[in-house]
Amino acid sequence: MAAGQQMPLVDHAWLRMDTPHNLMVVNSVLWTEQPFDHDALRALLMDRMVEEFPRFRHRPEQAHLPFGRAHWMVDEDFDIDRHLLQVRLDPPVDAAALHRYVGEQMAIPLPMDRPLWQVHHIDGYEGGSAAVFRIHHAVADGMALTRLLLVLTDATPAVGFTPHTRAGGGPGLRQRVGGLVHVGVDALTHPGKVVGWGTAAVKDAAHLAHLADLPVKDEHSLLNRPLGTRKLATWSQPLALDDVKAIGRAHGCTVNDVLVAAVGGAFRRYLAANGEEPSDVRVMVPIDTRPPDQPLPRDLGNAFGLLFVDVPAGTADPAERLARVRAQTQQLKNSPEAVVTIGVLAGMGAAPGLLEDFTLAYFVTKVSGVVTNVPGPREPVFFAGRQVAGVIGWVPRAGDLSFGVSIFSYAGRVTVGVAVDAAVMPDPETWVAAFEAELDAMAAQPA
Repeated sequence: MAAGQQMPLVDHAWLRMDTPHNLMVVNSVLWTEQPFDHDALRALLMDRMVEEFPRFRHRPEQAHLPFGRAHWMVDEDFDIDRHLLQVRLDPPVDAAALHRYVGEQMAIPLPMDRPLWQVHHIDGYEGGSAAVFRIHHAVADGMALTRLLLVLTDATPAVGFTPHTRAGGGPGLRQRVGGLVHVGVDALTHPGKVVGWGTAAVKDAAHLAHLADLPVKDEHSLLNRPLGTRKLATWSQPLALDDVKAIGRAHGCTVNDVLVAAVGGAFRRYLAANGEEPSDVRVMVPIDTRPPDQPLPRDLGNAFGLLFVDVPAGTADPAERLARVRAQTQQLKNSPEAVVTIGVLAGMGAAPGLLEDFTLAYFVTKVSGVVTNVPGPREPVFFAGRQVAGVIGWVPRAGDLSFGVSIFSYAGRVTVGVAVDAAVMPDPETWVAAFEAELDAMAAQPA
């Protein structure tokens, strides 16, 4: 990509969405049981991130005209050591310490005078290491960055780094992850369906009107309280994926259905425990529109839409929650909503700032948070020569959205995590425990 390239419209929209309450940064964490070498990590990032994807050498430069678009400019002073940070936490460097650190980082803006990414190397985490990735949404969306993770990992512990020439796709990707589908939707296993939506749905004003007609969220719910600037993040111990599959088989549901129903049950338990009558929680669900068998474009960027999903926290019976999720899944499979929202995002990138603010504020009145469910590698992979023990990450929350729920499956296990504003949910570990309890309740319920 040449220096001074004008930002694509959608990327420009995300660049302008940062607020003191919610930063538009994709945050993720990967950890290993054995420590990895800092120099090996540095070489890996240079080889497979910086050299393969030139966006990681470019910084944003704001437009000089009132309604102009920002540009990506080559950072002539690029130094990877300004982006790869070695961090030492006070002992004990355990899960609670890493949870605190990740939450604290979510409130810290990335410097705008350099490329918009950081990797924090935390040595000594439970005897191994952790890497915290922070990449601005203007650089790439969460789905692209999930595929970037695969570029950075290997099937063996060999540390002989070789270029992965556009490695984010190809037949091997589908075998490794089984298709990066997200909550309740099979759009990626049928990428042609998304392309088909594109020509017809964007022109269909009725679909956009449907989104506009969605009722606003309940402003009195504790999930929609005014935000502060302090953020919290926590995640579960890995859960057995076979147990989730067994629940799905018993009830005629997919793994996605079970996990979304468990999210609904967790919100139900959390709201009830805090004195609120549980009701359904509407969330945004990002949907990738890139064909999974094609490599990631070298300039990364954003190529996704959003679905609006009602998580059934208002339904008491676990079996009925599962049935509701299954029915909603079938309805969403043929929905053009995701492509319509791509058009909305592009329009926001082209609009003056005040109009973008108005449009964003209007649509986030419809939802309370974001949920993603990403199947990762089916087999163990290695990062900087060490076997990955776990991965979790969160996409940003625009406007006044208070929480993000992330579900990531890897090597036969599932990890669920929540990132939240501390003023809304000061005890996110309670929500994670409620999610685990919901899976146990569904497993114990007769089909």
